[in-house]
Amino acid sequence: MASTLNNIGNIFDDLGEFRDALEHYDRSLEIYEELKDTLRIAIVTLNIGTVYHRQKKYGEALINYQKSLEIFQVTNDLRRITTIHLNHGDISMQQGNLEEAKDLFFNSLEISKKITDKERVIKAYNSIGSVFIEMQEYDSANFYLHQAFKMAGEVGLPRRQSDAAKSLSQSYRQLNLPIEALYYNDLYTEINDSLRRNKMAKILAVRQVEIEMVKEREISFLKLKREKLIRYFSMIAFGLALVLAFVIFRNYRIKNKANKLLAEMDQLKSRLFYNISHEFRTPLTLILGPIEEMLSKTEKKPTRRKAVKMMQRNANRLLNLVNQMLDLSKLDAGSLKLELVEKDIVKFLRVSILSFASLAEQKKINFIHKLPDEKLTTWYDPDKLEKILNNLLSNAFKFTPEGGEVKCEVKLPDPGKNLVEILVQDTGKGIPADQLDKVFNRFHQEEGSHEPESTGTGIGLSLTKELVNLLHGGIKVESELGKGTTFIVQIPVGKEHLKESEYTIEKREKIPKPAIQADLEVVTEEEECPEGLYEGTKPEEEFPLVLTVEDHADIRVHIREHLEDSFRIMEAEDGVAGLAKAIENIPDLIITDLMMPKMDGVEMCKKLKTDERTSHIPVIMLTAKASVEDRLEGLETGADAYLTKPFNIKELKIRVKKLIEQRKKLRERFSREITLEPKDIAITSADERFLNRAIEVIEEHMGDSEFEVRKFQDEIGMSRMQLFRKLKALTDQTPSEFIRTLRLKRAAKLIEQKFGNIAQITYEVGFNNLSYFAKCFKELYGVLPSEYRKQA
Repeated sequence: MASTLNNIGNIFDDLGEFRDALEHYDRSLEIYEELKDTLRIAIVTLNIGTVYHRQKKYGEALINYQKSLEIFQVTNDLRRITTIHLNHGDISMQQGNLEEAKDLFFNSLEISKKITDKERVIKAYNSIGSVFIEMQEYDSANFYLHQAFKMAGEVGLPRRQSDAAKSLSQSYRQLNLPIEALYYNDLYTEINDSLRRNKMAKILAVRQVEIEMVKEREISFLKLKREKLIRYFSMIAFGLALVLAFVIFRNYRIKNKANKLLAEMDQLKSRLFYNISHEFRTPLTLILGPIEEMLSKTEKKPTRRKAVKMMQRNANRLLNLVNQMLDLSKLDAGSLKLELVEKDIVKFLRVSILSFASLAEQKKINFIHKLPDEKLTTWYDPDKLEKILNNLLSNAFKFTPEGGEVKCEVKLPDPGKNLVEILVQDTGKGIPADQLDKVFNRFHQEEGSHEPESTGTGIGLSLTKELVNLLHGGIKVESELGKGTTFIVQIPVGKEHLKESEYTIEKREKIPKPAIQADLEVVTEEEECPEGLYEGTKPEEEFPLVLTVEDHADIRVHIREHLEDSFRIMEAEDGVAGLAKAIENIPDLIITDLMMPKMDGVEMCKKLKTDERTSHIPVIMLTAKASVEDRLEGLETGADAYLTKPFNIKELKIRVKKLIEQRKKLRERFSREITLEPKDIAITSADERFLNRAIEVIEEHMGDSEFEVRKFQDEIGMSRMQLFRKLKALTDQTPSEFIRTLRLKRAAKLIEQKFGNIAQITYEVGFNNLSYFAKCFKELYGVLPSEYRKQA
């Protein structure tokens, strides 16, 4: 039906009956939108644009062309892209934009030749000829029009040949060549008469189609009559549905009312928090003072100094947050005024921006800054401007990975204007399109992200927006996932646009503070070890290996400093990196946070416990979630212990020690087992499956004397180190010892069953040296094989 409506619209369009054409196109578009047929939507939208084009409604036409072009570019539909370029070029020509029109026509010609579409090549030639006529370049016009006329005749396109003839007649008339002009005018008239006859035939065809559609509607009407009986019996179900809808609506109203109450409670909580935050500043100041004194004078021990610097960093972060909250409360109350100074704003911005250079170097980010060379002495508020700039640049560095780029550009006002423009651009992960309109909302955090870098408090950008509004400026954001984000701020300078009640005059300019913001949580090299293995001050091979998976650097440092004396420490910053390191290195124990970026602790634990290579590793899960449901979720995944943040470091050390001791006892018990039957040992199902498979592999190759560790690891599908640490953890045996033990146990059974002589049994179980077999047998059973046979 949709296709038929579109075809009828095409016919009405050809006949010049635009209202009927639009009516059929709109009906066709509604059906395709319900079907979510993107390609057909683009085709019909292009047709609608063509109708508006012919009606000279160029604005509506260009809107529809742009919508369809975006879809065709995604689907790489070059033919229709050329059509849009031609139509857009015609509009540009009608509006007097001849150079733009010429460029569009040549683009269309290039694509049409590339795809060998002769009809579109002819259209492009005609359009190029027309624009050259408008530009009074008649020789160039004739060149392209003759090619269009010739090619149209060859491929049998009379309408295109008619267009070329008409344009050639016009061009020769302008060149004062009446004979040629009359010749092509006669050709145009002759071809046009033929086209009119064809048009009348199409009108008859349209009417016939409409008759058929009327018939179809009558058939549909008869079908509806037959369905009345079915509807009658559906009334009961409809009644039940109404009851259900009423219940749902009632629940919705109750939920809506509850949401309103929650919103009011949130407002009350916010006000309370603002009041409390005001009281935080004094104790925070008293905390930071002694900390700075300790760092500058007394504290020299590296470990103690690291702890003090951690305290300082987090106290600064809290103080910065409190200051932002107080600014927001003042803005809400309308008590925050501008404090203006008359100074060189370019110099101020340069100092503020360049203060981020050290941060860029520390995070290994390319920092590009462009500022004008000239001075601009004017009235501005340095405190508000600094907060805006610092918030935007802090966010840019926070979201930009190592090796990325942050750009800050300042543009001075154009003549006659007073707007300073600041552009801050980064190459971070970008903001989803559906959240762009929410980024300036107070307390907004990106949905689905647990990254500490990206969650924050949701205050910074909200404060920035409100400060820009206070300055009578504007801010907008542009972002593309995977490419980065751009913030553009326009702020009026001077005081002519301000009321006297909105500002006060400051006699001294405030000096910008250092730009290393507390909420960036940058940890220097002396505070944090490089990513990977941290072996502490005593890197002894016999120390158990503990993997810490935690997205907060300070927590990793805290755990490492308290465990490194007794354990080798390896670190990962998220679940994906943690899983990879666990599989590669097979640690003795894993400590993991629950909420992490990329992969959380629950998912990582599930993957560890279902992987044969890592299923035996005990896991301790840390989390700030303290509910019973959260604990159960963690334990159900196979976690061996669960600690709630803030956790007691002594309790963590005891749990680590006890879990590793339990695994050691399990290995000792297994090593004492004579039958090597996994089902008799208290291990997980994944470990049992692994051991059963390992035993089966060795059983299959029992008589192969060349079957050794390399072939064993290939059969199992593990690296040499993974197999070594897995078997060592479960049996306290190396892979070669494990193979040898199974062969000796099989030999003992064969001796008991009187299978043959000792030499035959030796070769049957994969030994090719009788004396070596006897030596190994005696080490395991305490007697030689011959003595064992006598005892049996």
